[in-house]
Amino acid sequence: MNNKIWLMEGLSSQKDLIQGIKSFADTHHLSLTVYASHRHERNEILSVADYALLEPQEADERLQFITDIVATHGIHHIHAGRNTLWFEENRAAIEATGVSLTTGATSANWLSLAEDKVAFAGLMQQHALPVVPSWRVNSVSELQSYLASPPFSDSPVCVKPVTGIYGMGFWRFDDTASAMDLFNHPENRLVNPQQYLAALATAESFKPLVLMPYLPGPEYSVDILADNGEVLAAVGRRKEGAIQYLVNEGAAFELACNCARAMNADGLVNVQTRNNHQGTPLLLEINMRPSGGIGYTQHSGVNLPGLFAAYKLGLLTKDEITTRAASSFAAVAVRAVTDVLLYPQTLSNRLN
Repeated sequence: MNNKIWLMEGLSSQKDLIQGIKSFADTHHLSLTVYASHRHERNEILSVADYALLEPQEADERLQFITDIVATHGIHHIHAGRNTLWFEENRAAIEATGVSLTTGATSANWLSLAEDKVAFAGLMQQHALPVVPSWRVNSVSELQSYLASPPFSDSPVCVKPVTGIYGMGFWRFDDTASAMDLFNHPENRLVNPQQYLAALATAESFKPLVLMPYLPGPEYSVDILADNGEVLAAVGRRKEGAIQYLVNEGAAFELACNCARAMNADGLVNVQTRNNHQGTPLLLEINMRPSGGIGYTQHSGVNLPGLFAAYKLGLLTKDEITTRAASSFAAVAVRAVTDVLLYPQTLSNRLN
């Protein structure tokens, strides 16, 4: 039987997922075909799949597109990396075509909860899991009040949008930061709070923020393969400067796995933690999707995308996955480097 998995538009890791699945299939001699699609001409991504498709631009055309492709090509499983809330809301109609679906969660409620960083922190506290203290800020005046009397006595404070990805909108406050620091070194994400407030006062609208203490670290990013809240395999990355150390044990690793269990995670997800001043890891957030760095984890010997595809297609059992992940892991250090990808002008594997 030729098993077919379809990776629909994702975020920055879609190419790594495709390559991880294909290399796993080649290594283990699995009959597995990878379809990949995107709304845009991302030929450098789509070219590495066995077959490529361009998705419709409009959401109201998506369900019919999925229905047609599943029927025409006999797809067995779909992985949704983006627009996951839409996929959850349409899960019944999608799975009625005979295909199974992974969104990272088991319902739309879990996806919404993961997106709201303050609500997420509250739920983790209910589960007695250590989490970064988070205060919702609903106006400029509220932020002024918090900054005048910070709720965190032993740490500098930082803010980021209540919802968002890629760390967009994250800033650390420093009363000694000069005006030009913001322009000369934006990568430090450091701003004088008075400058921030002045800029915020000129905004057309106020988007809710979360105020948190800034923790010294190190930060951990744990990529997890879960099934309905059960952790099957995981690889953690301890970030220290430009080097990332791959781990599969320790307090931060266990905390991340417990978070995935509490969030009923399903599929490939990512949990981030950061150590406080006492060296205790605290939860920062969970992303109900693969991380941008999931490709790094293969250097540990654990191919999470490959294990995911094999499990969802019924080629490996839960016990086989946990055994493989435990026996093949090796602790290594990796470093991300800048690379250039050849961009194919046309797709020889394109179906539509």
